Amino acid sequence: MTSDGPSLEGNAELPELLRRLPRAVFAAIASDGVLVPAPESLDVPAARFLEAPSNRATMLDVVLPEDRLTVVAAWERVLALGHAVATVRTRQDPDQPVVLTFVDLRPEHGVLLGTLDIADGELPEEAAPGDHERAWLTVSRLPRTAVVRKNVLANFIEVDERTPRMLGWAESELLGRRSSDFIHPDDQERAISNWMELLSTQASQRVRLRHLRADGSWAWLELENQYVAAEDPADSVVVTVMNDISDEMAAHEALRQQERLLRRVAESLPVAILQLAADRSVVFANERYDALLGCAEGDRLTALVTALRETDRAALEAALVAALDTGDDAELEVPLSPPGTEDPRICTVGIVGLGDREGAPGALLSLTDVTLQVRAREELVLRATTDPLTGAANRASTLTALERALAASSDTFTAVVFVDLDRFKPINDTYGHAAGDELLRLTAQRLAQLVRPDDVVGRLGGDEFLLVSSGHAGQATAEALGRRVRDALNGPAVLSRGTVELRASIGVACGRAGWDADALVREADQAMYRSKQADRGEPVVVVPAPRRPGRRARALDA
Repeated sequence: MTSDGPSLEGNAELPELLRRLPRAVFAAIASDGVLVPAPESLDVPAARFLEAPSNRATMLDVVLPEDRLTVVAAWERVLALGHAVATVRTRQDPDQPVVLTFVDLRPEHGVLLGTLDIADGELPEEAAPGDHERAWLTVSRLPRTAVVRKNVLANFIEVDERTPRMLGWAESELLGRRSSDFIHPDDQERAISNWMELLSTQASQRVRLRHLRADGSWAWLELENQYVAAEDPADSVVVTVMNDISDEMAAHEALRQQERLLRRVAESLPVAILQLAADRSVVFANERYDALLGCAEGDRLTALVTALRETDRAALEAALVAALDTGDDAELEVPLSPPGTEDPRICTVGIVGLGDREGAPGALLSLTDVTLQVRAREELVLRATTDPLTGAANRASTLTALERALAASSDTFTAVVFVDLDRFKPINDTYGHAAGDELLRLTAQRLAQLVRPDDVVGRLGGDEFLLVSSGHAGQATAEALGRRVRDALNGPAVLSRGTVELRASIGVACGRAGWDADALVREADQAMYRSKQADRGEPVVVVPAPRRPGRRARALDA
């Protein structure tokens, strides 16, 4: 984050800056970013400057590692523009935001000036500059490498000047002590094994161990042990170069923690998960996947394919190819029938392509059991499209089916059969409405038994039914359908209250693509009335002429 900060031109405004920022700490910085002693020309009290360590420390050693890029960006701006401001956090107080200001004073003083001030913690204006304390901020740069010498018993016999600063132990606390006293208990066995191999082979050995710091924390060190032989083996020594790899190991541990977290998340999700590599080998499958497909052992992808219908296998294969080759995502809804299951489970299968950005090219499959949701959806559709009394299609869905048939037909005809039961009211009056309802259900059953699977049997209301039958080659097949309806609804009908005579008036109309559905139903309805007027129970078939204003259908008695 950047903002406007105090502007410095030469040395003229330094006294004012000292007064305005009584807690600010200054740093003199060379052109390469290294902290250097403040030049006398700045005329600023030495107590206000960060000490310039001898190990070429920079402002990067003051801030938290995650704020280093912010410092780098501000440094690039000051070199280009002469002034830059950023907000950072220091190692000494990670929770306190600090305003970092860079000003280029090289033309006047040969250095760049850095100031660090607590963002929201300024002292009152009356605070005297002499009251300033620099204790709230220090440069912290620990050595990353140190060298020690040990005897063949692994006792420290010499340490360089960087060792105490890197580990915090005074030289006197290390000399004469066995190095294993400072090794993490979990690493002891590995340390001893490495040491014994070193003494046996007298060749350089490298090992990574956790070493105790004086403050009680553990430093990950990579130790390179070099055996220096002597005439008397007891006088041989081992020179150990210690490299602090704590940051690297912390990053590895953070990655392992993230992997463990993701695994726990994957196991806790109510979704079956399968991760495939680019060659389709299984990288990971959670327990829910194995439970859904019953494949704790064996090829998990094969178990999924085997549980699918043939057509769904082809769809899954196409989706997998797209995900693996081009990274395209897909989602399927398929029934699964794993071995040992009686009823298929309806699942949505999400296929997500993984690439180099995810670090593991391949595909991720997620399976969600949506059987209950699908059944609920089908139930809602059934209620919305079905007549609750007879189970036939309701009026709206029947007319929708007719519209689809007329839109799809080209050279073929769509036959519409309008059915009205004869003398239905006397049956209701004599036997009751329950008997009437039973007769309506029986009528729907008989109609459903005589039509093709793609035909639609619908109830328009009362005792009126409508059949939609597409794909007829001409008038003859439509007439034949009308006669089959006549035969099915002509004769005795056995009800719970007794046997009644069943008969219906039937009108049949044929239409082609482009016909209006309502108009075709009206034609069939009028044909049914002609059948009822004849009172013979015979169907009347109409074949409408090409639609022209004023033209009417031609009626034929079958």
